[in-house]
Parts: sequence; structure tokens; C-alpha cells
Amino acid sequence: MIRQKLFSHKAVWFLLGISLVLFVVHVVLKYVSIVIFDEKHGFLFELSNRFDVNDENSVPQWFSQMLFLLIGVTALLAGFMEKVRDTKKLWYILAVVGFVLSLDDVATLHEFILQSIHNTYLLDTQPTFLLSAWWVLLPLVLLGSGFLAWRAWTTLPRRTVMLMIAGGLLFVIGKTITDSFANNVSDLFMERGVVQGLEKVFQYTGSILVLFANLDYLERYRTKSITAAMNALKK
Repeated sequence: MIRQKLFSHKAVWFLLGISLVLFVVHVVLKYVSIVIFDEKHGFLFELSNRFDVNDENSVPQWFSQMLFLLIGVTALLAGFMEKVRDTKKLWYILAVVGFVLSLDDVATLHEFILQSIHNTYLLDTQPTFLLSAWWVLLPLVLLGSGFLAWRAWTTLPRRTVMLMIAGGLLFVIGKTITDSFANNVSDLFMERGVVQGLEKVFQYTGSILVLFANLDYLERYRTKSITAAMNALKK
């Protein structure tokens, strides 16, 4: 029990450390590519793209997808071990959400939705902080998140729910407010380097908190089931 708890805490701090390193590398490479070389140095331009938090084919995006995949796997494991029907269904819903979000960046799902909303309701208007497709989509996101939070509050331990809510709020702040704020930043480096980097930090931190909530739940309430399953596999 103690070993597992120590492992989960170390794993979470390790993931937070990776997110900080990715943010620093992203900002530094963007500064060198944009400010120093005005994006005219081919090698540095391509290298900065490989660590660009908004590039679908980059290290930060792979890390983001891995976090959601881990959230989906741990939620699926919790649901598999759960005996109460309503709680089991909730964990399976959370697993599906995790798996869908793990595909979001590579499939550009939310970009497609935002572009469709912008073209339908905002026409050809230049996006700004207040005039953003996110403000159309945000009520639906909050409604869905609120429903899941209510279901979690009625079925899961308070500690697990509070960690999930804190993680979800940080993720939504990064995904909506910070992203919308970037539309008002005129300086290219500040927009692509700093603001978009901070947006991803919020998302990373939120995702890691949700992952920690799942791991903490498994450690506190399903340790015996995990140990029994591991012992059965060894036989």
C-alpha cells in the first residue's frame, strides 16, 4: 500500500516535471526561431515545430495524448473492479471521455468543431477574446462537465471528486480562456511562444490531476483487488 502510494505520487510529480520541461523547451525554441531568426532558419523552424504545443505532430501533443490515454486506462480499470452498478457506469463514461480526448489532437476534432461554429455564427469576423467560438461551445462543455461532476459527487469519494473537479477546471481554463486570450495578442512570439505554452501548461496540470484522482482512488479503495489480480496472473 505504502509502496503504491509513493509510486503514484512520484509518477505525478514526474509528469508535472515533464510538462514544465516541455513548456520551457517550447518557449526557448520559439524565441530563437521567431525573434532571433524571424522563422527563416529552416532547421530551427522545423525543430521548434517538433516541440510546438499546438503542432499535431509534436512531442508536447504526444505527451498530451499519452496523459488522456492513461486517464482512460485507469478509469477503465476502476470500472472493471467496481461492483456498484452506477459507479461502474460512471467510470466507464470517464474512460470513454479519456480515450476520445486522447484522439482529439491527432484527429483535430475540437478544431473542426470550433471552425464550424465560427463559420456558421461568426462568419468571417476576426477572432478576439470576446468574439470567439469557444464562448459558443463553452456552455455545452460546462453542462457536460457539470453532469459528470454531479454523478461523481453522488457516487465517488469526496477526495476523488475534488481532485477531478480541480483538474477539469484547470483544463477548461487552459482550453478556452487562455486560447481565446491568445487571439488578442499581437506579438507573434508572445502568442505562439508564451500564451500558447501557458495554455498547454494548464491543460497538462489539469489532466495530471485527473490522472492522480484515478490512481489515488485505485490505491485507496482497490489495492486488494489489484493485488489479487496480479497474484492470479503470476500463477
